[in-house]
Amino acid sequence: MPDLAKRETIFGAALIALIIGVFVLFYKLMVPFFAPIAWAVILVISVHPFHRRIQARVRPLGLAALISTLGVALLILGPATYLIATLFGEAARLYTWLQGNWTSDTIRAMAVRIDPIIRTLAAKLEGLIDLSQVNFQSIAADMLGKLTKFIADHGTATLANLGKLALQFLMMLLTMYYLFKDGGTLVDKVKSSIPLPGPRADAMLTHITDVVRATIYGGLAIAGLQGFLGGLLFLIVGLPSPVLWGAVMAFFALIPLLGAFVVYVPAAFILFASGAYVKGMILLVVGVAVVSQIDNFLRPLIISGRTQLHPLLLFFAIAGGVSVFGLLGLVLGPVVAALFVGIFEVYRMTINPPEVDEDAEAAPPPSAA
Repeated sequence: MPDLAKRETIFGAALIALIIGVFVLFYKLMVPFFAPIAWAVILVISVHPFHRRIQARVRPLGLAALISTLGVALLILGPATYLIATLFGEAARLYTWLQGNWTSDTIRAMAVRIDPIIRTLAAKLEGLIDLSQVNFQSIAADMLGKLTKFIADHGTATLANLGKLALQFLMMLLTMYYLFKDGGTLVDKVKSSIPLPGPRADAMLTHITDVVRATIYGGLAIAGLQGFLGGLLFLIVGLPSPVLWGAVMAFFALIPLLGAFVVYVPAAFILFASGAYVKGMILLVVGVAVVSQIDNFLRPLIISGRTQLHPLLLFFAIAGGVSVFGLLGLVLGPVVAALFVGIFEVYRMTINPPEVDEDAEAAPPPSAA
């Protein structure tokens, strides 16, 4: 009998070691493709209501999945191609403008306008910081020179990475096709593997789906609105490349702790320094009072309300998700937070089940009249 128990122990340990080893190998196989797979899952969840309508009208399932996949591809590639072409055109014009102006009389005139401000600041900080030896015109020229080099270098790097991005995009589309086609079977297997009663497992998966859709739709809507208004504001005050800077503001609006102000505040100070005080004030006031406040008003309503996550928890979930997963963290952060809250609720309900009214249970059912 002891020998049998010993053999069972050795067999159990070997089985656990084998399972762990297989999981580690599988993880190493799949981790290079994590980003396209994750984006495929996110997009399939986001557009699944539309896919169901296509599936109801088109047979077989493979054809419906192909139509949905091509629809998503066109939805991404169409606006992206137009936006990228516009961004490259405006970036090229901005690069040319910076090259022609950073050593010109325009920058020197700006330095002359800033000089009284610098002198006042130096007088107030006298004894604390020595600003007498600082050449602010040289610093401005050096910063603008670095900016032009940054635009040129990163433009070249972006072109060099287009092949890699195209391959990942094709892998994402392939994954989406099979998720559209066989996703129902996969969801059933996931449900059966969750150690919760059926209704609770369904509720948890439904909640995760709501979190993904709210984060995608809400985040893109808010960022797009901020970018559109910011670009329109740049156009109104006569700043160059409004489409480029609107897109940059939309991108920064997606990232916690940053936002559209990263773009419009420096632009407003440039207008002040160039003597356009009214335009600078319009850009700063409207940017702070309208563009940046969109996030504060709409995000709790659109995202926090639908995900049932506290705004503070949602903020840290997105910020932590971005630091861990990069751009994917904008969606994965809230999903992980929602999973944590769901599991915590299951644990809380397990150790503190809802009290049942014993008197109501003991009372006989009302007799039929």
